[in-house]
Amino acid sequence: MIATASLVISFIAAYWVYYDARGRGHELGTAILWSLGTLAAVIIFLPLYLLLGRKPRMSKVERSRREEIIIDVEASPVEETMYCPMCGGKVKEDYKACPFCSFTLKPKCTSCDRELNREWKTCPYCQTPATHK
Repeated sequence: MIATASLVISFIAAYWVYYDARGRGHELGTAILWSLGTLAAVIIFLPLYLLLGRKPRMSKVERSRREEIIIDVEASPVEETMYCPMCGGKVKEDYKACPFCSFTLKPKCTSCDRELNREWKTCPYCQTPATHK
């Protein structure tokens, strides 16, 4: 009888902790962990959650604004960068030459003027031997 009552209390406390954590802006995983901890050890995790885990309650407007900010950050373009093989300076991937050491990052074929990979020994388009600076 006592074991059943303590199990019911544990489930109720875990349920309350989960919905309280989600309502206060915790991520899904964090809310689940607090809830599982409370289910496993009510005497330890419930006081810990009440003291350490509770954030101020967020209104629906604040929650939607937070989601908009997260979406805006995820949608912002990421600048493609690489490191210069000569000096190690951080350069944009579309640069033709390193602005730090003037190393040619994307050499061109002397015959057909197409872009070559630095590792290529000959131009695959016109078969001219590659001469890299």
